[in-house]
Amino acid sequence: MPGEIFEGRYKLRFGQCDPAGIAFFPRLVEMVNWTVEDWFDTALGDDFRHIHMDEKRGMPAVSVAVDFLGPVRLGDVAVYRLAVVAIGRSSITLDIRAAHEDGRPILSARHTIVHCDLSDGVPKSLPLSEDLKLSMARFLIGDAQA
Repeated sequence: MPGEIFEGRYKLRFGQCDPAGIAFFPRLVEMVNWTVEDWFDTALGDDFRHIHMDEKRGMPAVSVAVDFLGPVRLGDVAVYRLAVVAIGRSSITLDIRAAHEDGRPILSARHTIVHCDLSDGVPKSLPLSEDLKLSMARFLIGDAQA
């Protein structure tokens, strides 16, 4: 049985567009990160402010590969869907896809983040807690289904 899918919805704003009213591609990648942050906050119950500022941990990107599949314009809503492909000792590989509300594709991304200790200012890989792995496992679909 496939895992759950987390969904984030983001309306494209004026400052995210080029002069023709089409999304400037780095803003779409920024929304990939918004989706990860919202997933942690909403679905995993561990917001980035608490993780980074209070606990001195981090979840930096170590890899992101994006295929842009279609345009999105000013005022459109991009629906970002996040699923977990793999959970490692300290890394999480995510499949994130964005589409218009009617299903027309916008992008597909493979995104890997790593759990780090930031307490001394030099990021060091830190094993994921069993509780966090369990929360993330609800969204595990595996590589074959991505």
